[in-house]
Order: sequence, then C-alpha cells, then structure tokens
Amino acid sequence: MAETTNKHHEPEQDNSAHVSHERSDIDIFQVAGYGIGMVICCLVVVVMVWGMFAYLGKREDAVNAPNPPAMTKDRQLLPPEPRLSGVSKGTAALPELPKVELEELRNSEDALLTSYGWVDTTKGTVRVPVAVAIDMLATKGLPSRPSPAGANGGYRSIPSDASGGRTLEKISQ
Repeated sequence: MAETTNKHHEPEQDNSAHVSHERSDIDIFQVAGYGIGMVICCLVVVVMVWGMFAYLGKREDAVNAPNPPAMTKDRQLLPPEPRLSGVSKGTAALPELPKVELEELRNSEDALLTSYGWVDTTKGTVRVPVAVAIDMLATKGLPSRPSPAGANGGYRSIPSDASGGRTLEKISQ
C-alpha cells in the first residue's frame, strides 16, 4: 500500500515514424517573399522622399535669391550680447569650452566661500568662510526671543506632532 511509482511523471518515449510537426501550416517561400517585398517597398519610399526633398530644395533656392555679397561681408562672427557660453573669453575661432567655464566658475565660488573679505566696508559687514560661520553659530547659538511668562494667560504655543497645527502648553513657573 505504501508503494509509490513514478510512472505518471515520466514522459513516454514514442519513436514512431508518424509523429512529427505539421509542414502544411506555413509556406516559408511566401513568408520570405513577403519580407523581401516589404524591404523593396521601404527602399522605394525612401528614394521617393529623397527625390521630393531635392525637388523642393531646388524650388526654394530658385524663389529665394542668395544673400548679396555686401550683406555677407558685414556679417558678424559672434552673436549679439548676451552670449550664453562658449566665447566669453575665447575668440570665435577658438571658443572656450563650457567645461572650462564651469570649472572657472566653481573655483571662483569656492574662493568666495572659503576666504575672508569685506562685503560692505561702510557698514562693517564682512564675509567669513562657511566652516568658520558654522562653528561660530554652534558656539554662540541662534538668537531667540523668549515669550513673557504672563503672555497668553500663562500658555505658550508649541507645534503638535499629530496635527501639524498649534497647541497650548502651560508654562511652569
């Protein structure tokens, strides 16, 4: 009774000659002919579109005369101001690369952020490096304005975690 066999799980080997796939479902010559026909049609369309562009280009050139020589002689090599990038320090023949411009900009900004300097000498405003400003703020602290003990009837408003609104807390004296 506890005997198990693996008879149902193994496929049966059938080596008969009449077992094969159907050869009448698809005709390989028709499929290949259809594919070749599609390729030929695509090539014909490409040639037709190329010819149409050439014809329309010649027609536009005939309608619109080229620029007179006086106009091309006075043509500027550089675009009018403001120039966005590329030729601010370079010349039209050798424009400065945007990577170089970006590196110079970052270096100048880093120099401002890591050095001391005057912002306004008349008002006595100075610029300090960011690391020094963080240390000064950490030791000195942010300015705060304590609420008077008697204001709002002895209560102060604090933000509530649950509602995001304000709740009142009794000030202990």
